[in-house]
Amino acid sequence: MAIATLFAGLLAAGAALAPQADLTAANTAEPVGASEEIEVAAVMDSGDPVQLLNRGVDFARQGETERARAMFTRVADNRMRYQMETAQGEWADSRNLARKALGMLDRGEFVPSRVAKAD
Repeated sequence: MAIATLFAGLLAAGAALAPQADLTAANTAEPVGASEEIEVAAVMDSGDPVQLLNRGVDFARQGETERARAMFTRVADNRMRYQMETAQGEWADSRNLARKALGMLDRGEFVPSRVAKAD
């Protein structure tokens, strides 16, 4: 439940993410961005609401609203409901959290992160 708590805390507090760099993986020609695409596809395939919500928050803060919307919508439309603990120690339905995140996305309430990206 720590990841769920992290997600809920990010939604509630609007905290900025730590700076990161998009670098080339050591000893490979494959950029880290390509491996990220594989990871994102795996998260979408898994349907894990915690991973989908957390990744959606990451995308929203990077300004990738359509990717974030896809993640949040996947959770909001899921027939299964999951109880997730918020940073305040309360329990919330995963679909309600996803709908809240979609609303925040529509209103532009996600604080952009200071993510360094290579050209």
